[in-house]
Amino acid sequence: MDKLDPSDNQAALTRDFPTLVDAILLRGPQAVADSIAVRERDGTDPHSPVGHLRWLLLSHAHLLVRSHDRSEVACVLHDLLARRPSVSGWLAGAERALPPVRLTVRGPASAPDDLRLVRVLTGHRAPVRSIEWSPDGERLATVGSHDTSVLIWNPRDWTQERRIGIEGAALDVALWSPDGRRLAVLGRSDRFPDLGEHRENDRSGREGRVEHVHTVLVYNTVTWEEIAATHTAPRSGFSGRPVIAWSPDSRTLAVGEDIGVRLWTVDEEERSPWLLPGGRVRQVLDLDWIPDGALTALTQGREQVPGGASTMPESLLVTWPDPGAAPEYSVWARGVPWDPITGVRRRPGSDRVCVYSRSGVALCDTAAERVLWQEERAPDDAWTKAVEWAPDGRVLAELRSRHQGWSDLVLWETGEGSEPSVVARIECAPEETTALAWSPDGDLVATGGDSGVRLWRPEPGTSHRSGFDTRVSTPVWSPDGDALAVYSPSVGEWSVVDARDPSEPVLSGPECPFPRLDPAAQEELIEAARHEGRDFDLYTSMYGPYAPDAISPGQELYALAGRGSQITLFDLVDGGSRRLGAGQPEGRWMLLRFTPEAERLVSLHVRTLTRERDGDWVEELVLTLWDLATGRQSACERMLQTWASDTHRVDHPRALAVSDRHLAWCGEDGTIALHDLETLKPLSRTRTSGATRDVEFSPDGNTLAVVGEGGVRVVDVVHADRG
Repeated sequence: MDKLDPSDNQAALTRDFPTLVDAILLRGPQAVADSIAVRERDGTDPHSPVGHLRWLLLSHAHLLVRSHDRSEVACVLHDLLARRPSVSGWLAGAERALPPVRLTVRGPASAPDDLRLVRVLTGHRAPVRSIEWSPDGERLATVGSHDTSVLIWNPRDWTQERRIGIEGAALDVALWSPDGRRLAVLGRSDRFPDLGEHRENDRSGREGRVEHVHTVLVYNTVTWEEIAATHTAPRSGFSGRPVIAWSPDSRTLAVGEDIGVRLWTVDEEERSPWLLPGGRVRQVLDLDWIPDGALTALTQGREQVPGGASTMPESLLVTWPDPGAAPEYSVWARGVPWDPITGVRRRPGSDRVCVYSRSGVALCDTAAERVLWQEERAPDDAWTKAVEWAPDGRVLAELRSRHQGWSDLVLWETGEGSEPSVVARIECAPEETTALAWSPDGDLVATGGDSGVRLWRPEPGTSHRSGFDTRVSTPVWSPDGDALAVYSPSVGEWSVVDARDPSEPVLSGPECPFPRLDPAAQEELIEAARHEGRDFDLYTSMYGPYAPDAISPGQELYALAGRGSQITLFDLVDGGSRRLGAGQPEGRWMLLRFTPEAERLVSLHVRTLTRERDGDWVEELVLTLWDLATGRQSACERMLQTWASDTHRVDHPRALAVSDRHLAWCGEDGTIALHDLETLKPLSRTRTSGATRDVEFSPDGNTLAVVGEGGVRVVDVVHADRG
């Protein structure tokens, strides 16, 4: 690896494709991109080949980090460059880095090119739930939802300054104090466990009673030592989470609970006082504590108001002008939209607040206690997930997301005497995106979601996306393999795309336009088989009605892996059932799939090998090929997954596809993998933006249709000896 030493000639690294692949695998895409900026002439000009290469590495870093091996990096990078001939022609030697059999994504592009995207931060191993800049802009705190960590970034070079690990935690938000000396973290952890317990034989989940408790931790941002901790009031069910806000003097945290707001003075151990607005509040949804001392809460009231086809709890804005000294408050703005994804943000230096729910935004005047303007949006349009004011209060950023689909960043100009108007729109990614934050200088807007944190310049610009706005499922090939039908659950209709260019879908109606197995007929056969087997009981199965199962292409056989570790095979023609395999491997079954001729069956199960000292799970994913004539295993492939080390991390497969020569699977992280069917040994893998949910081979077995949050991806199986 001497050729990768930073002192080596940078031109050789960037111009030679195999050397570039090795550098990305060894050092990471962001480090290579930063090195290009320092050492290459035109390295920061995105219109030059080397500058555009640098931008690709920064903007698509989420596809290149934590790669399985060198060939995965090569395939992903090759697909990124295939649509950019000015860069791909500038490089040399791609054939020396690509595997003999590889997967190549035909299209559409995983995300549109938009030079307003500065870079992607990829340090988290879970979706990013919260983004918060320090008041001086010198640090950025990001929260991963279930990777038990808060990451602190240095914006000067975007390196990780610190990782705060919180064992056994599922975190929601991190919040800097106004003086920047403290960081509060809200989530659920083992520190303060839930109250109550589930009853062992409670099938409905209603007999036991569990009250959920959240944890608030406060850290010193100089030493990063924990200096205080408290728990929130227990609450029954999943009625949302508490919310927090710092006081202007950085001494007190307001904790919004079910019936009011608790004022917790971090440095004192005295009993925390409560702000209770006259018994009118059922739940506090969001808080905003502004520098002049006023505290505003968006709450759910106890009374009902008309809402669509039924009634819904009223929404209220509650304002305490001086919450620390006087309990006086005002309650107003009844009927402002709210839902579980909702919030309130006060405009800097103004009496205006923005109240948002997933159905849109509304501007309110707190002094006059009235709604000034409310956005009108169709019910089936994208949901608002977050809003934030620019530091100068002139622009409002709104993050929209189609559930399991594309995310958009909309920038509104909000003048005093006119209605807000859209001044810029940025298409973020085909994934769930939920976090939003402005830098204190207003130069950057950060969005967070499944793939990490994206940093944008808030400028007008253009980008074009094609394909689907929402998640699609159930890929069905036309008999000739020239077209592909997919189903959009949110729309309730099928669409057809050209397999050669799947960028423009055409709606085709509520019925699949191509021949496919009748789902209703399959269900009847499956139910009959289960009854005949007599040994399958939904209530004793660890999976219940969601047991992993598969039906053969000709509907002759049905396989079920819902009980223990063995697979039960049912004959749907002649009747009867039998078990596969003499042994019982430990673990839980995830997926089953028959080969096209139904002479073999592929299964996937996952088992836990050990639990590391720091609390990370180490798992083994096991692919097995079964010979149905003998009932024995004919091949087995094991893939290790460990959260303690990203080096060996593999994606969890979500679906399997089998042709006469290959096995393919797709995963939650956008992974698409190809294996040899006879040996189950891996041949190639690549990645795309957005979680993938289903995969299907074309009739000739040479092409894959992969569907999920990013729409449709058509992926070719390319053999080097065939060109």
